[in-house]
Amino acid sequence: MYEVFPAQLPEQVEKARKLMKEKGYAERTVENYRGVWHHLLKYADSEGITVCTDELITQFARFRYGIEDIFHPTGDREKYYARILLCLYDLFTKELWITQRTYGLVRQFKIKSFAAAYDSFTAWLGGKTLKQKSILLKQQIIRNFLYFAEDEQISDISELSQTIVLKYLESKTGLSTSTKSGIIITLKDFFKCPEIAGILEKDLSVNLKVVNNGKYEHLPSTYSVDEIKRILAVIDRKTSEGKKDYAVILLAVDTGLRISDIINLKLGDLKWDCDTIEIIQQKTGEFLQISITNALKWALLDYLMNARPKGTAFDHVFLRSLAPFSPYISAGHYYKQLNKYFDLAGVNKDGKHHGMHTLRHSLATRLMGDNVPITVISEALGHKYANVTMQYVRIDIEKLRLAALEVPSNV
Repeated sequence: MYEVFPAQLPEQVEKARKLMKEKGYAERTVENYRGVWHHLLKYADSEGITVCTDELITQFARFRYGIEDIFHPTGDREKYYARILLCLYDLFTKELWITQRTYGLVRQFKIKSFAAAYDSFTAWLGGKTLKQKSILLKQQIIRNFLYFAEDEQISDISELSQTIVLKYLESKTGLSTSTKSGIIITLKDFFKCPEIAGILEKDLSVNLKVVNNGKYEHLPSTYSVDEIKRILAVIDRKTSEGKKDYAVILLAVDTGLRISDIINLKLGDLKWDCDTIEIIQQKTGEFLQISITNALKWALLDYLMNARPKGTAFDHVFLRSLAPFSPYISAGHYYKQLNKYFDLAGVNKDGKHHGMHTLRHSLATRLMGDNVPITVISEALGHKYANVTMQYVRIDIEKLRLAALEVPSNV
């Protein structure tokens, strides 16, 4: 059974073209899309088809581009043409303009009792006061564990044992202590879920001991004032992208805001009358007010007045520079941008983390170096407890000891 769209195919294509222009797509991009749709129109005409169906799009993609399954293309070329055709498909089946899509399929459980147990665990999690992000992470951990059990030829949920649990944990030896702790905690939750516990002969949560959470397992990665100045200096502030990147990175450097708070920052959060930013933090749900330095103020104004896309319905401060002008949904873009500037500035990042969070660590370390009280640093970073902040400002005692040994005795 194939869906039939109500409008005539040429009308649909013209409507899609106008929508792209309204969204601010570059003329060249609009023409590229229109070119593919033009070939679709010719194919439909040759087949005597006047309305757009998913059957038509599927057959056309196979005929012209050799795409066997337009809904699950493989390779960049297939994904390029599939995206153009599916944009048209989505617009008239869902009334949505979707430009980013995931083609990978979620693995399905082969064992029915595994699927039922997973669903029970998901429902049980839904009754707890957990953030959606935490629920999704726990679901992923349990999916991976059950996939592992399937691969180990476990044929029913009742056959799960300490042996298979230990074997699974042994397969995670390359992970950090804190990550392994998270896996163990989630497995304990899974085995304590009433529906699961009622099936298993033994309580498999009893012997699962949470290892040291690893808070002091690694020193935080930080960068010096000179290195950060070099990073900011290489950003081309003459371009729209450069103005945005400079404002984002300086915002992280000056305030220590998490990238999740930066990409979710709204225009109304900028309090120009008192030069502050006021937000509810994404991670903690706590209110945070921070001051805007003069340099940051002018960087933000430069971006907002000269680079931020005009006429958009979004109230996020930072938007994509190319159409569709939407907010960022993850930190991936800025991780890539920051690393580009690391390389341009010649900053050595070997053996160190080099994401946006390192700028937060670096701010905490600078403040500690300026003898700012830990309670003040904690408040500036939006931490509820000062002991959390201590993780940001730990000092490599061994390096200090070695440095002390190098001091000449006559000094």
